[in-house]
Amino acid sequence: MNAIAVTDLHGNTLLYELLLRIADTWKISSIFLMGDLAPGALEMAGTSELEQLDAVASQRTYFERVFIPLFEAFLARHRHTHVYAITGNDDRRANEPLLRDLSLGVGNFHLVNDRMVELRESKQVRAFFPAAVPQLAVVGYPYVPLGGGLVMDWVKHENRAGLVPPGMDPCMSIEASGVLSAPRVSESTIADDLQDLPSYLRRHGAGEICDYDPARTIHLFHAPPYNTPLDQVPPQGSYDFVRLPDHIGSYEIRRFIERTQPYLVLCGHCHEAVVLGDYRTNVGATCCVNPGSQTHIDVLSVVQFDVFEPSEMKQFFIHAR
Repeated sequence: MNAIAVTDLHGNTLLYELLLRIADTWKISSIFLMGDLAPGALEMAGTSELEQLDAVASQRTYFERVFIPLFEAFLARHRHTHVYAITGNDDRRANEPLLRDLSLGVGNFHLVNDRMVELRESKQVRAFFPAAVPQLAVVGYPYVPLGGGLVMDWVKHENRAGLVPPGMDPCMSIEASGVLSAPRVSESTIADDLQDLPSYLRRHGAGEICDYDPARTIHLFHAPPYNTPLDQVPPQGSYDFVRLPDHIGSYEIRRFIERTQPYLVLCGHCHEAVVLGDYRTNVGATCCVNPGSQTHIDVLSVVQFDVFEPSEMKQFFIHAR
């Protein structure tokens, strides 16, 4: 049980500190963070009113003063522990360079937004026992489909049909639907990106040079696959007599999983799914996991598993106080 996965900690420092204590105590080799790393502006304690109105500045302050120093200190003492992270729809893209700098400066922190890297534990074990374990990689894809949020940095249409959820103006562009903290890189859809993922990764600077093989790759998605136990939300009622969905994941991500059958999928975004649905499910032969999030009550929802035997998993709810 050499890996742990958590998601949507939303800048809860107590939970980050607990996570790293667990990684130390359990001798964890791989930590996976599936997005929504920073707090929203109004979740910041000790900031001025002006800073709270500026979400980009608030999140930058959190990354600079809390998140980055915390992980730098931990990873300096734990050279054989590696962190693999993506951002989420609540993380402002304007601050992504801070995490990229952390990834470049600290050899065991890996920001894998639109990138692919080797799973270091796999590489280390294979150096001594090349036939014992598969050579694994990690790929990250932070985008989510349109929903109720106003931060559009990591939001894309599912496909060229351009369908939008009930309650949103179908004639309104993504840029006009909410807030962008940085220029949009491309107008591609989730379907476009995932149709040929190796080409997409090459266009975005795939990271390390390694061959993409879904059967040997752990995929980090912020959005869970649609209509599974992992994307279930509380009943939302109706909007203008149209029943709002109880599942808010990505159907293009689900189609991608059904088509390519990746080695393992780790996701987040839907906090309540862990209690309304489940923390894991199979899509075809692929095990998909959403640890869920209970930051509002200072509880860490963590999944512990063996990266070489993904079916071997345990779910824990651990209170930080």
